[in-house]
Amino acid sequence: MILILKVILFLTVLVFVYQLYNYAMTRKEADKEPACYGFGISYLVLGVLCFTIRGPFFSFLGLLLLMLGLLLLANGLQRRNKTIFIDRYDGSRKE
Repeated sequence: MILILKVILFLTVLVFVYQLYNYAMTRKEADKEPACYGFGISYLVLGVLCFTIRGPFFSFLGLLLLMLGLLLLANGLQRRNKTIFIDRYDGSRKE
């Protein structure tokens, strides 16, 4: 009985986390960066906290939260204006 409750809780949390992930990823331009940062850091913190419980369900949930958190942070780091490149070769370098 307890195992069934843990599985139902796990699936409910997983669906809720995925909905928040989709919410952050579907934001447009200026709204996307703060949403990705906020949810990414929250997912990382919750993932580490799930690892401290040391149960099989919470460890798996913690791993998923860590992966989604890193993915959200990586998507939040994308540049909005991609017309300027730092490592652009301008041809002025003499050898």
